[in-house]
Amino acid sequence: MNLGQLIKLERQRQNIKQEALALGICVPSYLSRIENGLVIPSEDIKHLILMRLNISADTLTKRPNEENTTQFKIRFKQVINSRDKELAKQLLVDIHLHITEHPLEADRLTLLLLEARLMLMLPEELEIQRNINILVDFKKEMTIEQLFYLYTIQGIIAYQDNQFSQASHFFKEVFQLIKGYRMEDWEMAELHYISGLSLLSESRYILAIDYVKEAIFYFNQEILIDRSIECLMILGIAQKNSGVLKDALATFEKAKDINLKIESSEFNGMIEHNLGSCYSLQLQSDQALQHFFNALDSKHNPEDKIVTILSILKEYHKNGDLQNALVWLEKGLETVQYVGDSKKDLYTNHFSVYGAILLENQVLIPIFKKSLDYFEGKQDYKHCMIYCNVLAKRLAETKQYKQASIYYELGFHYHLKQSKVFSWEEL
Repeated sequence: MNLGQLIKLERQRQNIKQEALALGICVPSYLSRIENGLVIPSEDIKHLILMRLNISADTLTKRPNEENTTQFKIRFKQVINSRDKELAKQLLVDIHLHITEHPLEADRLTLLLLEARLMLMLPEELEIQRNINILVDFKKEMTIEQLFYLYTIQGIIAYQDNQFSQASHFFKEVFQLIKGYRMEDWEMAELHYISGLSLLSESRYILAIDYVKEAIFYFNQEILIDRSIECLMILGIAQKNSGVLKDALATFEKAKDINLKIESSEFNGMIEHNLGSCYSLQLQSDQALQHFFNALDSKHNPEDKIVTILSILKEYHKNGDLQNALVWLEKGLETVQYVGDSKKDLYTNHFSVYGAILLENQVLIPIFKKSLDYFEGKQDYKHCMIYCNVLAKRLAETKQYKQASIYYELGFHYHLKQSKVFSWEEL
């Protein structure tokens, strides 16, 4: 990056308008030309601009400290592969300190991108959207490697916000971007992993399986056991949702076996939950519930527990055991109060639908419509389709046939959107 671009980047990072930075130094249009690399400022103007940005002029000639960008990248690889939050925090501090000491370093964009990616590992502590908006403004100045980081970051943000189609779009852009460009194996493994995770959430199971198998190969090769188990979980869920239950059970049992061998409890809850889900689909309710209860015993925080509580509620409701279903509805409504904001709305809407059904609420349509609006906003067409059909069936049972037909039709509409087709002829 040239000096003008670095000035622009620092100005935006400090949230200073061009007019404010230029005041008393030069006209804003001249500053704009400096930032766009159209003119080279005089020494006096350059000095005054740097002073207003609280940047010492000697930073232009100051040598970077011993921890250069290459060294940061080595540590960054370790953090991403290990998922170690403590290492992420320390590296974040070190990069931030380095940026502060070298605000005009040519590798500034790369360091800011590494910083943003690390911040995604600590979302409960950090707000990064403004940082991303600034980085997006410099897309034209970015190398392929920097764009790789940017699109990946944007994809992860979309995924964390349950915008799965948007996430997959960003990851697709990454793959298009790097055609003919050699990224490191660990970066490709991570990309395949998060792409597989996003495709899974988008119900594109065959592609998810293909992508995650690419990631597994690298993680197995590097003996990154935890990451291999993570991939097995994605693989098993994709197999389960594709209806290949025998393969899914084998995959989850394999993950369970590996987890036992390394004497880890980290994945116990997730593995038991998914085993329960498989047995539920096989209509083996007793086994399903046992695995769900095992999962709850292994889980410690509300965000992990809530998904299993919902599954237990569904299992009892499916079996017609309305008394126990009500018990677990109450547990769910209680637990959801302690869930983080990103998931609170999601599960509140699930439980509100079941509450309306179980409590035989007479105002079904407004409750369902509110939840449908939420799931549509998240592009979760699967649950839109399911809940439309549930509502339509209940309306038909109470002889509200006109309303029932509306929601049956709307359910089919969401089915088309879920299948990514525009007409029934394409199904």
